[in-house]
Amino acid sequence: MTSPAEPASADASQARQLTKPLRELAALALLGANAVFLFVGLLRLIAPNDYSSFTDRAGSAFYAFVGLEAVGLPLLAVLLATHISPVLAKAKLITQAAVVEYAVSALFGTLTMLIWTVGRLAEAEVLDALLGVLTRFAWMVIFAIAAWVVYTIWRAHYYVPRPKPQPGVYGQPQAGWPQQQGGWPASGQPGGQPGGQPQGGWPAPGQPGGYPQAGQPGGYPQAGQPGGYPQAGQPGGYPQAGQYGQQSPPFQA
Repeated sequence: MTSPAEPASADASQARQLTKPLRELAALALLGANAVFLFVGLLRLIAPNDYSSFTDRAGSAFYAFVGLEAVGLPLLAVLLATHISPVLAKAKLITQAAVVEYAVSALFGTLTMLIWTVGRLAEAEVLDALLGVLTRFAWMVIFAIAAWVVYTIWRAHYYVPRPKPQPGVYGQPQAGWPQQQGGWPASGQPGGQPGGQPQGGWPAPGQPGGYPQAGQPGGYPQAGQPGGYPQAGQPGGYPQAGQYGQQSPPFQA
């Protein structure tokens, strides 16, 4: 006789509901742990001691910057935040922090690799230097693949390029400067001809709002009228043609 199948102890959806609130906490914890490892590796590199040289410290600190923890923890944090539905609300922050940690690891990993290699060659340890370079180069390849995956995710989803300024065109107003609405019109346009009214400028003489013409009420009197300039040839006016050189009458008291 066959016994009936036992029901599943837990459903996958129920397990997912239990672990869903822990995704963000787990991603942040992975990034925080990797940051601590990087800081400890930096302290071990720069802190002098009596039982190891700077070359030896650089050789051991390399694996703190480009090791299993430095490679895997940021990548796992980004995958937890972005590759499981739904995407976390802090996925952008987690991805940016992972990119920064990878940049720090790449800088100090390359630096410690060069210091260790030069130091071993200076001590005439050619074989040890060659084997160490091959091992570290393999770790650098693995590190580069993980860093490239995280950088690609950040570049595709969370990178916002800065808008480029548009070059100004000659004859067009630049951004930020108001365009002049008024002013005198150009020659050949309506309002620039004699007798026309300028668009946005002063009205022509004799039109409403402009200066009155000579002889009109409120304007300047014409020559020869009371209050105006005397005409040529009259007493007090300009002499007429042919009168230049003649003796003017003396002033009388």
